[in-house]
Amino acid sequence: MNFCVFQLEDIQQKLENLNADGITWEDVCFRIPVVDFIFKRRKRDERENLILDKDHVDYEKDSVFDLGSLLGDDMYCRIINKLDTACMEHSVLELWKFSQQKIHNLTEEKIIKALNRTTVSPVYGHSTDYVQLLGGIRRNGTGHIVGASALLSLYMVHVDFLSVNFDENGNEAGTADWATTPILKWEQKFMDMMENVTRHAQEIEVFYEAGRSFADISAAAMFQDIDKLIIGIVMMFIYIQLIVSKFNLVECRLLVGSIGLLCILMAFIVACGFCSLLGISYGPVHTALPFLLLGIGVDDMFVIVTCWKNLNLGNNQASLPEKIGRTLQHAGTSITVTTVTDITAFLVGSLTILPSLQSFCLYAAAGLLMTYIFQATFFVACFVLDERRIEKNHNCALICYKHTNYKPNPCSEVEYSKQFLYIVYSKVVFTKPGKFLVIILTLGLAAAGIRGCILLKQKFDPNWFLAKHTHLYKFNMERAKFFPDIGQDAEIYFGRLNYSAELPNIYRLLTQFKKEENIIKNLEEWYSGFRYYVNRNIGKDIATDILSDDEFSTYISKYLFSPIGSKHQKNFRFDGHLRCGQPAPPITVSSFDFKFKLFDGPEEFLPAMNKVKKLLHESNFTTGDRFSTVWGKVLANWVTDEVIDTELYRNLSLACVCVMVCTLLLIINIMACLSVFLCVLLTLVSVGGFLHYWGQTIDSTSCIGLQLATGLCVDYAAHICLAFLSRTGTRSARALDAVTSIGPAIYSGGLSTLLAISMLALSDSYIFTSFFKIFFLVVMFGLFYGTMFLPVLLSLIGPKPYESLQATAPQPEEMKVYSLCNAEEPS
Repeated sequence: MNFCVFQLEDIQQKLENLNADGITWEDVCFRIPVVDFIFKRRKRDERENLILDKDHVDYEKDSVFDLGSLLGDDMYCRIINKLDTACMEHSVLELWKFSQQKIHNLTEEKIIKALNRTTVSPVYGHSTDYVQLLGGIRRNGTGHIVGASALLSLYMVHVDFLSVNFDENGNEAGTADWATTPILKWEQKFMDMMENVTRHAQEIEVFYEAGRSFADISAAAMFQDIDKLIIGIVMMFIYIQLIVSKFNLVECRLLVGSIGLLCILMAFIVACGFCSLLGISYGPVHTALPFLLLGIGVDDMFVIVTCWKNLNLGNNQASLPEKIGRTLQHAGTSITVTTVTDITAFLVGSLTILPSLQSFCLYAAAGLLMTYIFQATFFVACFVLDERRIEKNHNCALICYKHTNYKPNPCSEVEYSKQFLYIVYSKVVFTKPGKFLVIILTLGLAAAGIRGCILLKQKFDPNWFLAKHTHLYKFNMERAKFFPDIGQDAEIYFGRLNYSAELPNIYRLLTQFKKEENIIKNLEEWYSGFRYYVNRNIGKDIATDILSDDEFSTYISKYLFSPIGSKHQKNFRFDGHLRCGQPAPPITVSSFDFKFKLFDGPEEFLPAMNKVKKLLHESNFTTGDRFSTVWGKVLANWVTDEVIDTELYRNLSLACVCVMVCTLLLIINIMACLSVFLCVLLTLVSVGGFLHYWGQTIDSTSCIGLQLATGLCVDYAAHICLAFLSRTGTRSARALDAVTSIGPAIYSGGLSTLLAISMLALSDSYIFTSFFKIFFLVVMFGLFYGTMFLPVLLSLIGPKPYESLQATAPQPEEMKVYSLCNAEEPS
């Protein structure tokens, strides 16, 4: 243990010598008075005072002597005003007053002896439990400490919250901590120093964190996987060429594929700019937005290109404007239906009370709108230009070069995807055994999904957002290992009360708090010390005797400058300056510090949080602003966990209803609308259920992902249903024609989405890996229910085609299967 103490002292020296552009530790630390003259007065009783057992009355309350009552206020305050202040640190080095000479002369026996005997800080004069700074404690048969596996040191910085400027000190992730520029500069220097210490530490391991650690890591996480995004885009570009191009020198559409991806990039940039202009925040989870736009944007492009191919196969004599007009007549309707339903789903999601989900949904809605606009205008315009190039036989890469008497390779003219789908659906899926198998598989997946949804748990751990190689993740893991009972910091705040009148209510509240030992620990409050101080030095019990306003102001001022009360100055804010020897100004804020015990999950910490809130609500403050509340960083997660499941199910329900209404208004067929709704519902149930089997829980990330699922899965079913209504003939023939005509575009869109997100599986980011799981399940189940189950359902009980088509549209002919390398029909 002595080697660890020596290393800690070395870190202490380096910390005190840090200089960040002239900013030192002394400039940024939280300073408190050094009130240690108790020891000077009782030097002969030092051994008696320091050797205490756990049942002994607190040292400060038992042995304190109010020097002010002996010297008078003037003399006492002159002494107090001349007292030194020291940076507030909580470390075992306090035991030797941070003296380098004393520390280097220590033996392990002396260290253990000091840890077992010392209960009052030799530096600050306050009661201090140094055992809390030890992890992996080993004790002998008598209960005395004989060793430990870990040491914890805390260094407090002073933050002037009124000087915090997030425009200057914020980050791109919107996760910056409350801190001023000098503190952030010093903390950066501190982390650089600790990284170097960690790298060169020998025989021991060193772990660290700073106030800005989470902000820095979350900001870096926004761009740490940009390489994976680029690789995904390259893979998607190659795949697009395989789908939209014919493999010959003229009909290879390099321009079309590039423009399609460019439209998505422009949509993302415009959406971010527009939302930022409106003041909508951008956070770490928004880094998944490009993948959403890639999936939906490329799907729109595939639908346009596929409709172009389908509608112009036998009409080569029509003019180019007429061809593109007929294409948009069908493809435009399809992508409009899906875009409107997607945007509606996200706008409904933006009604949530969760800020991160609200912001993401607004960005997603704006991105989808811009994707639709760019695909329907800019992409179509570039597509027409590329088609003119093809008509003139210009080379696909060297567009200035024109091929004379060019004839494409017959193999490049064959639509393999249509032939494949026709064979699979006509020979397998649409047979009686095939339909039966699809229905049974659908029922099985739905049942498994329902079971998974029932078992899906609500759980969130902030450490999930940290990559495992980061210093903060390692620190948190080691702290949880060696200090499992350290608890979660929290505070109780009181506002501008008439404290002299409210002291009885504060006493009753404090009494109730002390009874809740199963949920809170380490309660550090000023009331008990103040009550003891007034009772011993004034002769009044504030629990029963009512103090006047003047008496309270005088006594609280004396208490906060006394040896036992000075440490509580940090728990008060006054409407003016607190001065020794003068009554305290009106209190604007006071606080109690405590820790929530560590809990296993929402089923434990939510009742604990609500119990504390209930006690505060029942405190019955009747004066001043009556303000009281509980606050802690951990409560931000707990409050989210309290409402996230309700918000998730509410948003998904509203989104499904809105999708159904929009689909009905655009498709104008109740039966078709119900079919689309059924596919969306089955997809959401299956995705939610299989997320449980994959180890995912309900948290802010999965909540956003499931909202995305609503927007994605409706596309597959809506395209098929609209194509079915646009065909005439028997139900089976219309279903087969719908799948073979629009199916290639749907499958291409789904597979392109899988390609884009495939690289996310390799990410260290919890957000990206979660989105990969959700997107993967959405695509797989969305394709199954939209292109397998829905066509089977439509072939059995599908609605009639649009009335305008029944009298004019010809009956669809059975697709002819051609050989691979010639255009002759096989005999």
